Amino acid sequence: MRKYYLDNLRWLIILLLFPYHVLLIYSNIGSYYFHAGNSVIANTFILSLAPWFMQLLFTIAGIATYYSLKKRSASEYFKERISKLLIPTVAGMILVIPVSVYFGSLYSGYTGSFLDFWLDFFTHWLPNLKSGILIGHLWFLLYLFIVSLIALPIIMKYKNGKWEIPLEKVTIPKLLLLIIPLAFGSLFLNLYPEKSILQFFLVFIFGYFLLSDEGVQQKLEDKRWPLFISFLAINIFYLLISVPNIGSTVNNSSQSTFQSFIGAFIMKIFENSIMWLGVLGVMGMGKHYLEFKTSKTLYLSAVSFPIYIFHLPWINMFAYYIINWTPNQPLQIILIICLSFIFTIATIELVRRIKGFRFLFGIKG
Repeated sequence: MRKYYLDNLRWLIILLLFPYHVLLIYSNIGSYYFHAGNSVIANTFILSLAPWFMQLLFTIAGIATYYSLKKRSASEYFKERISKLLIPTVAGMILVIPVSVYFGSLYSGYTGSFLDFWLDFFTHWLPNLKSGILIGHLWFLLYLFIVSLIALPIIMKYKNGKWEIPLEKVTIPKLLLLIIPLAFGSLFLNLYPEKSILQFFLVFIFGYFLLSDEGVQQKLEDKRWPLFISFLAINIFYLLISVPNIGSTVNNSSQSTFQSFIGAFIMKIFENSIMWLGVLGVMGMGKHYLEFKTSKTLYLSAVSFPIYIFHLPWINMFAYYIINWTPNQPLQIILIICLSFIFTIATIELVRRIKGFRFLFGIKG
């Protein structure tokens, strides 16, 4: 039986990327294509989501893999991952990412044509790849493809073996102990800045082997309020200590390598406590309140990945023109979010009707 609450959580998280990426323009967090302000509201919104919401997508992907492999062979699953993740990533790197970067470059003073920019962009593809510009927001699809690929032989060996995880013994406290391996994993394999592929692999695996179980999902629903309130409490504490210190630097040059590692691990325990409580708490709330379907939710579920692919070029294009058009920042934010969403959906509907492009971006007809 299909879990509609997981579909609904997926598209809700992806829709949150519209305000998330728009408010990055007005924050002092990381480096974005544009920088038009340093709003406490923007900083708070971004930091309230950043520790957990993409990890939730990987957890849901792990659970979805459990259901997918019930009706697909390993080879069919692998082919589906190529068509849904790898091909759209490559197509997006060629056709979508340059548009996003182009408008950011215009904002920074670039005056050339898009064609000149596109040719130069791929002439210097290696440094752009190393810096992450070439992958951009498509890191999510690429990471998910790599994680799925690595997890598949492990999953198939388990499915074909005789040993089974005693899922009836899985309790909420035992699930919370997984914060420790998650914290340790998040220290390594940061192939993209501050995004550990090992951490994403672990939440995917935990999703497949543990959270896909009906009994475990029921326990999350039963304990949804304690989990969700705990998540809110630790997240608020994180915001109180983080938002005032955005932009500040700490000098750790006097610390030994061991001290630095221990300090980093303790911080990762804290960050992964937020992340894992967020994943478990939001899943529990979702199971209780989001287990339904309508024509609109089914549509958004079907186009959630294409929305992810196409949303950023429209955000950057409208940001470039609207920021230069009006100094009113609240109006800028509202217009950029609304217009980019409308044009993203319009793009999907256009691409859906062109067979070759439809295949490139993993969109069903």
